Amino acid sequence: MSNSDTHPQTSILKNLLQITPLSLIARVGTILIYIVLATWFGDTAEMDFIYYYWGIATFLIELLSAATAYSVLVPILADARAKGETEAQLCVQSIFTWYILLMPVICCVLASIAWGISQIFFPSVGLSAATAMGILIGFLLLTIISSARWLLKAILDTYQVFHIPVILQGLRAVLVIAAIYICKPYISWLSIPIALIIGELFQVIVLLQRCCVVLKLPLITLFSIRQIHCETERRTYPKQFLKQCLLMMGAAVSDGMNPVVDRGMASSLGTSSVSKLDYSLRLCAIPEALTGVTMPVLLSHWARISSLEKTKQLQQSVWRGVFVVIVLMGPFLFCFYLFRVEIVKILFGRGELSVEGQLHIASLLGIYLIGMLPRLISRLLIRAHLARKNHLTVLTATLIRLTLNPVLNWIFMLYWGLEGIAWSTALLSYPICAFIVIEFWRKTKTYENTLDD
Repeated sequence: MSNSDTHPQTSILKNLLQITPLSLIARVGTILIYIVLATWFGDTAEMDFIYYYWGIATFLIELLSAATAYSVLVPILADARAKGETEAQLCVQSIFTWYILLMPVICCVLASIAWGISQIFFPSVGLSAATAMGILIGFLLLTIISSARWLLKAILDTYQVFHIPVILQGLRAVLVIAAIYICKPYISWLSIPIALIIGELFQVIVLLQRCCVVLKLPLITLFSIRQIHCETERRTYPKQFLKQCLLMMGAAVSDGMNPVVDRGMASSLGTSSVSKLDYSLRLCAIPEALTGVTMPVLLSHWARISSLEKTKQLQQSVWRGVFVVIVLMGPFLFCFYLFRVEIVKILFGRGELSVEGQLHIASLLGIYLIGMLPRLISRLLIRAHLARKNHLTVLTATLIRLTLNPVLNWIFMLYWGLEGIAWSTALLSYPICAFIVIEFWRKTKTYENTLDD
């Protein structure tokens, strides 16, 4: 524990001021990709197919990495680093080796199951068998590569090297758009997954090199088959990592299934329904991006505070964060709601997307925005739960949403069609937020009483 003070730490505010502008540029780049896709490809049945399986790939990435391995590794590595750099190296080596070996196998199994189930109600309409299979394989490779990227990002974020991942994310958008432009005349729909793979590979190569520098480990020792046969002490971190990942995988399944269920139910409403839902969600991601760029910084700092058992400092920092989100994002969301039609016209008003389609997307966006503020607060508090390793709370919250979402979807679709799916998501945000807030307050008080005793 004493070694923890030997590592210089930048303040939360300074890190946020440095990283937020870069992260916003990266998020804008991601939105530009969707603008390009809407302009060049429109909302055809083929795009429905691509967005549907892209959604499954995103779900698997969340399941294997973004919402599991990343969220689990940051607090574990923060605890190990508090004991010294040698312990941190041991932690990374033991976990990274197992992850790299098992993750592709698990990914292939899950992708095969998802594809088999999806074929029952969402066949490859309008695409040849070769093209459809190429798209599916492309998204499978994207999932594997992106999962590795998230683990590397977790290592750098724990060491508070935030700028490199966000800069690469911005450059990735340029590579993806350029690759689509070059490949589209020759391979049409296949250009989309291929471009996305190129963008991910670029990030993985650079992040891998930087992780070795930060950890002061040669590349060959970062992942070594000898780690599998290491002594019992070295298996402590993989066991802890696996146990916590299983809980977070349950949460990721519950949370990630919601957009998949939404897209599946939307597909029953006719052509372009999935595309419109996806375009509105991407625009709704703008306010999420404004707060989401702070999440890696907050998780890293809160994990370190938690590892030092500074409970009151953690609690004060979290509640200040909630207050800032309400003050800053409340007016922004109100303005975003008022000008949603104009925003949709500016971003999607050219190319293949019809005026009717734009108005429909604006309607869906407005409904999603109604439930956005409690969703932003929930996302913030979930990072606090993760820093405290309260994974069961996160799992419970996602299970509640997973249980209620399809029921409300079905009921609301009977009255409002595609808008009913958006209403289900928006209204559920309020009880979920209340549950997460109450649990954080309760668990913090319980831990304080334990320390006092």
